[in-house]
Amino acid sequence: MAASTDETWAEDGWLHLRLHLAGSGLTWADLGWMEPRRPAWNTVAVLMADATPTADRTLDSAPGSDSDSRPGSAPDIWRESARDLPVIGRPDVLVVGAGSAGVTAALASARRGADTWLIEKLSHVGGLAGFGLINLLLTLDDGEGEQVVAGICQEFVDRLDSQGAAQHPQRGDWGSTDPRQIEQWRKWGLIWGAPPEAVRYSVAFEPESFINVAYDLLESAGVRLRLHTGCAATSSVDGRIDTVIVESKAGREAIQPSVIIDTTGDGDVFTHAGADAEAVTVYPYQWFRMGGVGDLGIDDNSDVGKTYFRTTNAGRVLVPWGGPGFAASRVNPLDPDDLTRAEIECRRAVMAEVARIQQHAPGFSESWLDDISKQMGITESRRLVGDYVLQKDDENRAFGDSIARTGHWTKRGVVYDIPYRCLTNPVVDNLLTAGRCISTSRFVHQATKEIPAAMATGEASGAAAVAALDRGGQVRDVDVAALRRDLAASGAMVAGDDHLKT
Repeated sequence: MAASTDETWAEDGWLHLRLHLAGSGLTWADLGWMEPRRPAWNTVAVLMADATPTADRTLDSAPGSDSDSRPGSAPDIWRESARDLPVIGRPDVLVVGAGSAGVTAALASARRGADTWLIEKLSHVGGLAGFGLINLLLTLDDGEGEQVVAGICQEFVDRLDSQGAAQHPQRGDWGSTDPRQIEQWRKWGLIWGAPPEAVRYSVAFEPESFINVAYDLLESAGVRLRLHTGCAATSSVDGRIDTVIVESKAGREAIQPSVIIDTTGDGDVFTHAGADAEAVTVYPYQWFRMGGVGDLGIDDNSDVGKTYFRTTNAGRVLVPWGGPGFAASRVNPLDPDDLTRAEIECRRAVMAEVARIQQHAPGFSESWLDDISKQMGITESRRLVGDYVLQKDDENRAFGDSIARTGHWTKRGVVYDIPYRCLTNPVVDNLLTAGRCISTSRFVHQATKEIPAAMATGEASGAAAVAALDRGGQVRDVDVAALRRDLAASGAMVAGDDHLKT
């Protein structure tokens, strides 16, 4: 991603914009804005066309300094100087976050001919499905034998199957209540929830293979991928994001896409852009795998399917450590200091659990720690408050603008059609959201946060972003009926009022 030498974008702080307004005689209201109640130092403001750059200007005080008399102001602030940023590209579609939702969003966009960029702050794609070791697709069915998620998610399953990197029940067994089959698949981590139990179309897979499949598909689709690059800020004009500021080892750079898809999981982009959200604290997870496990530990021990699960590799088990009763406390997933504390606490607790298993679990006397998830299991942080918030009462309800579906991994017979309006918001015209941070209640989030659902909304967002290009990037102006037909034709399951299948 080499930067063009003759293209730069000016960024400055909140204080500079305030000064430019004062010098021009304009007010915040003249611009149609409300004056910020607190300075947003990490937010980028576009310099006014008739303003003089103030990079060399010395200011006696800044908001939050000792001379700032406003109550509650921060006592210690450093003002970042204005600077020009290289504009490294103007793609049709920019997908921010390369977890399972981001990968499918980028694939759906690029396969429809759009110039598509995908950026990720970490060193890998796949998110929790990869180095998070959450290597269970829960679930692709409704609990009663009907598949409700397909499309690109099914394409991943097919590729993993062809590599011997997946295990799942066959179609004829979905919905079975045969106790022997239920116990067989419980050992793989594919049976959850209260009785009455049934065999689900869920999939146990090898996470390294999942990542490899993702890289292969992204490359073949022509997606421009850049790792080690995160979203630092956005700049919006007239209700649309015109610039996304990214940060990496190359410094700060600017990307100016037509449409943006937020698949960060934490809603980083829509937060920078000012969309409303809800946020919660959660118990973290730190799944890990152990190798060298004997046959007794894998096949015959009563702990299989409870304390740990079988994997696609001989002699290896997956231990789903974490959550209430295991993690010491909740964590604020938006606070880096709290996340750091949780990383250290969870790792120490995992090492204690490894020692306990090696000492006491049958079949583990010669076992070893294979790997600990390199990405802590945070399953919820921000949730978008979009044009529609999907609620518990919406289960098994058909929506005319449904663009994806999901079952519930712990409940049989529960299906949520996901309206397109859960991906859009009333604040930013050219922004879509997909994955775990779409617009739902916290109850429904327990279904929509899962990897198959995230992949389904990711695919829908990628197709919608391309459709929006013909409408000036206005995602809320997309012909949703045409979008539904497009998705169904590509193999996705959208349901809705007419239960469209093809």
